[in-house]
Parts: sequence; structure tokens; C-alpha cells
Amino acid sequence: MLRQRVITAVLLAAGLVAGVLWLPGVAFAAAMLGVILLGAWEWGRLCGLEGRAQRGLYVTALGAVALGCAQSVFVQGLIWPVALAVLWWPLVVAGLTVYHPGHPLLQGPRRPLLFALAGGLTLIPAWLALVWLHQVQPLLVLYLILLTASADTAAYFTGRRFGRTRLAPEISPGKTREGLLGAVLGTLPLALLGMWALEITPGPGVYFVLLCLVTVLASVAGDLFESVLKREAGAKDSGTLLPGHGGILDRIDSLTAAAPIFLAGLIWGGFVAR
Repeated sequence: MLRQRVITAVLLAAGLVAGVLWLPGVAFAAAMLGVILLGAWEWGRLCGLEGRAQRGLYVTALGAVALGCAQSVFVQGLIWPVALAVLWWPLVVAGLTVYHPGHPLLQGPRRPLLFALAGGLTLIPAWLALVWLHQVQPLLVLYLILLTASADTAAYFTGRRFGRTRLAPEISPGKTREGLLGAVLGTLPLALLGMWALEITPGPGVYFVLLCLVTVLASVAGDLFESVLKREAGAKDSGTLLPGHGGILDRIDSLTAAAPIFLAGLIWGGFVAR
């Protein structure tokens, strides 16, 4: 299993770096849309759409909405599809603080509809944000991925070594508050490195570093939200597409929250034009 995980991780990393750096804008957008739609297929199964026809309809509808939002963002110059995520993720965080298995809001026939809508609010802004960042500077996409991956790694090892207090026992018993602190502190050097690489002066640099740390916290929320989805579905992984790693959602859950928050912060701070 370890060998399989390593091989899959190396292939994924190589393909990702090559795609980000060498694909032109339209091709990158198409590739990322494919990834998002694969994630939507898994999301549909987890939220209770058991039949292939139902999931196919869900994926088609989500893809159509995503393309409509892309028209609004990249042709008409509107920002609301990305700004929507800035409202969505604080609501998710608030929900995570009160969630417990069997929560009345998530019971009965409304659960598949609620989670299906949540899938659109989660996946579409993430795709738009990644495409936008790629248009600005492909290295920003790689930096964001490195930031979230470093946070996940730092949280894992810090949690294993020092973890005592569970962060969200009803959602993901393995995550600890010490691990979360480790994620924040562990990515601080990377945030400072990004400030230096982008040649940001100290004043705006403080804002940039804080944005990176907020992005890390958002990535944790994205991870926990997918854990809720899997817990409600009684699933260990979102799928089996990636040997040794589960499904697509298991690999992009942190990015779904981090990407739109990072982009919105860059726009708000004046680092990226609207």
C-alpha cells in the first residue's frame, strides 16, 4: 500500500506541475474542469445520488452552471461567483462547530438536495479561482498547492507527536488542535518565502502573510467539510480512482476552500486586479 501511495503521489505531482506550467489558459481551465467534474461525480454518490443517471445529471448540471459562471467572471468581468465562496465558507465553519452525526437538518429527503447544493457552492468557486490564479501567474497555483500540502503535512506530524486535544471529534477524531497549530506555524516560513519571492514590501507583506495563514485555516475547513460528507455517507474515501489515495475529492478537499479564499484575499489586498 505504501509503495502504491508513493507511486500515485509522484505521478500526480509530476502531472500537476507539468499541467500548471505548460498548459495554456484554456487547456488548463478544461483540465481543471474535468477534475472538478470527477469530484462532482464522487460528491453525487456521497450525497445520496445512487444511480448513474442521477449522478450524470448532477455532473452535467454542475458543469453547465460552472461554464455559466465562467462566462460571468472571465467575459463580463463580474466577481460574484468567487465572492460567493467568501460568504459560503464562514457558514460552513459555523456549521462544523455544531455538527454531530444524526443532526436533524441532515436527515430525511432533504439531505441529498442540501449536499448537492453544497457541492456546487464548494466545487465551482474553487475551479474559477484556480483558473483565475493561473491566468494571473501559473506559479501562484503551485504556491497555493504547496501551501495547502505543507499545512496538511505539518498538521499530521505535529498532531502525531504533540496531539492531545481533539479538534473536531464528531467529524475527524484524528485531527487535533495541536496539529492545527502546527499547520499554521509550519506554513509561516512558506508565507514569508512567498512574500520575498513576490517582492512584497513589509507593509503589504504583513497582509500577505496573514492571508496565507487564513488560507491554511480555510484548507482545514475544506478537509473537515468533506469528512462530514463521508461520515454522513458512511464512506471511508470519496472514491477509488487514485490507488492508495482514495478519490479525487480526497485530494482536492483542502483546495476547494483555500483557492477562492486565497484569490479573494489577493484581490482585496490589491495584488490581483479584478
